[in-house]
Amino acid sequence: MTRAAVRRRFRQRLLVVFLLAMVIPYGRQLVTSSTLGQDFRAFFAAATVVAHHGDPYNWPTLAATEYRLYDAPQGLVPGNPAYYEFLAFPEGPWLAYALVPVTSLPWQVAYAMYAVLLGLMLLAASFATFSLLGWSRRRAAIGAGCVLLCAVGFINLFMGQVSVIVFGALIAAWVLARNGRPFLAGAVLVLVWVKPNIGLPLPLVLLLLEPAVARRMMSGFVVASAGAFGLMAAVMGLHFLEWPLQVPRMWQAVQGLQPDIASVESFFYPGLGGWIKTAALLATLCAAIAYGVWALRRAPDAHTRGLTLLILWLFALPFVQSYDLVLLLPAIALLLGPRLDGWEDPLVELTVWGFAVIPLLYFLGARIGYFNGFTVVPFSLLVVAWHQRMLRRPAMPAQVRAA
Repeated sequence: MTRAAVRRRFRQRLLVVFLLAMVIPYGRQLVTSSTLGQDFRAFFAAATVVAHHGDPYNWPTLAATEYRLYDAPQGLVPGNPAYYEFLAFPEGPWLAYALVPVTSLPWQVAYAMYAVLLGLMLLAASFATFSLLGWSRRRAAIGAGCVLLCAVGFINLFMGQVSVIVFGALIAAWVLARNGRPFLAGAVLVLVWVKPNIGLPLPLVLLLLEPAVARRMMSGFVVASAGAFGLMAAVMGLHFLEWPLQVPRMWQAVQGLQPDIASVESFFYPGLGGWIKTAALLATLCAAIAYGVWALRRAPDAHTRGLTLLILWLFALPFVQSYDLVLLLPAIALLLGPRLDGWEDPLVELTVWGFAVIPLLYFLGARIGYFNGFTVVPFSLLVVAWHQRMLRRPAMPAQVRAA
């Protein structure tokens, strides 16, 4: 083994040791933080509204329910660090209805059950991702553990976000498509409707990843989506039409500082307002489309095309946060390669370390002016590394290219 290889392996082991050591501050955060399960609590409140035959997309009703569940029992008032500020429920209604059975439990118990389920799903989906891209079982298992312990993985469990469910649906569908079950793969992908702002492009991503079975996958997705939408329309009636309006309403309501935005939005959108902010968003989307057309033509294979689309979607949109970036795991795994040859590129190694460390600044309340979306820093590094290694001078290992 060369001296460079020895140093590279040492740094890889150092990363594993660092992530294991992070269990200590993670545990402290779980015990002491007043924001534990913050997003799950909004989902739980929405499910409580549904359990009482209400509309989870009615903001006054949801706000009153959140106050009754989280603030009133302890007499919390605005200004208290433990006070639960109102969070809207923009996710698909299926999530609220699925959580109705646990609304009879204290929210802490329901959250613990939910977080364990998310953790197991994240481990399984991460292991499957590495396996799909040609990693050995041992490396895939170690990699899955690292994903669970990295900052992005922890934030998902800490906040109780559904990004892991969307990620799990993508990987499960990919596994099914690779194993000759494309219709079922498309049906499983219907779970992306739980969080469509990050899940909407995933059917197209999967079609680019597995073009040989694209038609049957799309058939499964369309049939399952029609069934899911029809069921909710029958159950909710006209209230179902309020769901697509939630993200635009949040875009209009949230001005100025936004917590933990991980897309390019965090660089300048919070410092803008009114029509200038909207114009900046449109300019960013146009630039992403122009670059995307070039990149998809340049991409040398199906893996690169599909994951290029996913990267650009997440990088250009507003309201993409640290926990959503779990979807980038296939791109990072592809950059590293089955034998971890990508670790020889300092930019790739720096990107991996960045995702492992930088998102934790969210918990420290770090801020530079209006900028507090520090996860966009490793995300930007990933975009540059992807451009250089996968598009400008493709360096994908041959065994992955042939998979």
